[in-house]
Amino acid sequence: MRIPIDKELYSLLILFLFLAVMPQFLSTYNVRLLSVGILYGLAAVGFNILYGYTGLISFGHAMFWSAGAYGIAIGLVKLNLDPMLSILLAFTLTFVVAVTTGYLSLKHTEIYFAMLTLAFAQLIYALIIKLRDITGGDEGIYGIPRFPPDIEQYYYLVYIVAFALVILAWWIVRTPLGLGFQAVRDNPYRAEALGMDVGRVRLISFILSAFYLSAAGILYAPLNRAITPDIAFWTFSAIIVIMTIIGGSKNMFGAFIGGLIFIYINTQAMNLTEFWQLTLGIILALLVYLAPYGVVGIVDRVVDYVRKR
Repeated sequence: MRIPIDKELYSLLILFLFLAVMPQFLSTYNVRLLSVGILYGLAAVGFNILYGYTGLISFGHAMFWSAGAYGIAIGLVKLNLDPMLSILLAFTLTFVVAVTTGYLSLKHTEIYFAMLTLAFAQLIYALIIKLRDITGGDEGIYGIPRFPPDIEQYYYLVYIVAFALVILAWWIVRTPLGLGFQAVRDNPYRAEALGMDVGRVRLISFILSAFYLSAAGILYAPLNRAITPDIAFWTFSAIIVIMTIIGGSKNMFGAFIGGLIFIYINTQAMNLTEFWQLTLGIILALLVYLAPYGVVGIVDRVVDYVRKR
């Protein structure tokens, strides 16, 4: 199937070209910070498959990030498995969680679906706390090995995986499957009348979205060398939603750049004041209020204005 190249793909390629050279000008700390930003962007892209393209909002997507992170951490630290088997364990765990929670949550839509995903995510959080022998409880898991150990080399591993998955997401939403997501989003009743299995399409979107969050979590655990249960708490699910909205849910470029913007704003707020959470909240509220279609929406309007001039 031939898919035409559009301005979104050009934007993604330019952004990733920029990210490829950034480590040459940054300190080790900032390279690590940029790695986290890329993973946040990857998570936002995954969430956007469900939210922006399928029309379902989840308040529990942190459970998939934590499934990936804890899956690889348990494999590497607790079971002494090699990296590939640990990754397989993480994806298997994610698949089980996604299929189970997706099947049960997708019996409902809109706010009921959102609240069910939140409830399941909090259940996963509670299990992480309770299963101390496996997960480390509220202390988490430390000493997670990083492959490769050098932070700049690991940055390029994160970069390559994120680049491949973001471009894959861009391609998927333009295939018949992705067009099916959008048909269900726009009018599920018409899609069903046309013979589409709406429940099945939504479940595929949910599982695919979970895979992206899991991939980000798998890369995050070795990057951070430690994980704690806060990555499974509902507040992190809210951050995933916020990142997607900040960048713009109308396309994958917006969602990805939202992760980079969030990590920058969050870091600057922490450096500037002890009341960083209040400052961050005000900044994010202003961004959402002034740019309801995200940063990409602002750019599109500016470009349209310039063209008309």
